[in-house]
Amino acid sequence: MTGVTEDPVSAETRRGRPRSAASHQAVLTATARLLTCGEYEYDDVTVERIAAEAGVGKQTIYRWWTNKAGVVLEAVLTGHLRLDFSPVPETGDLRADLLAWVSETLDETFTEGHRSMARSLISALVTGGAETDSLLAASQIWEESPVADRLRAERDVGRLRADLEPSAAAAALASPLVLRLITSGRPQDSWAHSLVDIVLDGAWAR
Repeated sequence: MTGVTEDPVSAETRRGRPRSAASHQAVLTATARLLTCGEYEYDDVTVERIAAEAGVGKQTIYRWWTNKAGVVLEAVLTGHLRLDFSPVPETGDLRADLLAWVSETLDETFTEGHRSMARSLISALVTGGAETDSLLAASQIWEESPVADRLRAERDVGRLRADLEPSAAAAALASPLVLRLITSGRPQDSWAHSLVDIVLDGAWAR
């Protein structure tokens, strides 16, 4: 696993100099571009590579973020970088479509590179301060996910409970998969598929 060496710039220096809004946006945009171009895995992207892509100095990044994970986390929470979840098929059979989505997610998303990224982002969340908390509260990660969109559409035509909160149901399906990815790697298909039935048992219109 490629590590990132902490820059010698002190925390006080990071706090003491104002942000350039243009440079700040350039770093987040560059981070998203590197991680979505298909050329680099998470561990391949370094602070130095982000700085070069953004056209800023490495110390500019360390003035604002502790490490690479902090940059990537902010890019995710601000919508510059979308989590790479597969679209949900639309065959008219919601259960079959969600099962297919889970299978594709296991095959495409549960790679070692994604596992490393997930662990780093969780660490950045835990160690983040008030600004991270504010970004997390304002983020639309689950609200804008493919699963939430599909569940919302099913609810709106009356096939799911009228009081269903799509983002909560989507999180109930995806969050255990992410936690399993972080802790022990790819789960068995039967375990992952059982999550679909658990979520839908509480979601069907009665």
